[in-house]
Amino acid sequence: MTKIVTIYNQKGGVGKTTLAVNLAHGLARSGKAVTLMDLAEPPYCHQWFRLPADGSAQRWLKGEEVPRYGTRVGGLYVLTGYQPGVEELMSGKMEVLTPEAVRRERFDALGGDVVVVDGYRYEWKVEEALLGLSDVVLIPHDGGTPLDSTNWTLGECMELRRGGWQGRFYLVGQVERVGDVERLTAIGERADGVVLLTRNERMRQRRTAFETPRVARVMVEYHNLCMWLEKEGCQGR
Repeated sequence: MTKIVTIYNQKGGVGKTTLAVNLAHGLARSGKAVTLMDLAEPPYCHQWFRLPADGSAQRWLKGEEVPRYGTRVGGLYVLTGYQPGVEELMSGKMEVLTPEAVRRERFDALGGDVVVVDGYRYEWKVEEALLGLSDVVLIPHDGGTPLDSTNWTLGECMELRRGGWQGRFYLVGQVERVGDVERLTAIGERADGVVLLTRNERMRQRRTAFETPRVARVMVEYHNLCMWLEKEGCQGR
């Protein structure tokens, strides 16, 4: 059965897309068949691969047999997010994803080994359905992430577990200084574990982690995360 790995935090701008793209890229480079599904609002994954934001991810979940976009990385495919036009924004008549559309069989129908989801926000019932299907939830937290947002996300994962969810959830923290290790460990105490990422000095100075679509150039910092996810992170289900 295809594994679902969802990158999720209630707060935007915390590195969800960066983590999702690099994780999908790394897993594909290791030989896995991976679909990157962009359910974020607004979507950003398409920018990394210079693809149109045509809503193929939402359309697939709703039952349409839309083709996935191929990439230059063998085994990595993308279903892009939905970017409403100006008229849709002004009229308020935008396509929305419903909880009923988030079904396990639509993820399994993609085939392959892993679906990496840049998680949906704004509508809790949809978020709850998505998290409840996920084998692994990764919760990014950096220095600018409001603590309330991360604590809320951790709490929702705990609530799902009390209701019978068998997935695993981890805090993924960005370490810039020694004190960050203790702080992030404390924040992620309720999670199944804490994953700490850091960039070397050269990457930090050049800020390549945020210069799309140079995915291959930033893989160094995510390589160990991909290996860990393959061996340990998906063992809960």
